Amino acid sequence: MSDRERRGQADRSSVSAEAVETLVWLLDRGGLDRRRYHVVSRLRSVHNSDQFASLPEGLRERVREIVAEN
Repeated sequence: MSDRERRGQADRSSVSAEAVETLVWLLDRGGLDRRRYHVVSRLRSVHNSDQFASLPEGLRERVREIVAEN
């Protein structure tokens, strides 16, 4: 794996609570027909990361629900 690929992977693994809130909001609002899979996949990777524990409890619960539904 090249340095560039590792940096890209590290960037993808780190996501702010605000970014997660935005993804959840987009899913709850609807209108993501073609992108829904990608958003759910991203939330699933956040759910499986060490960073998940740092999110607010309400947001963690909503991410758990989304991951379980899909």
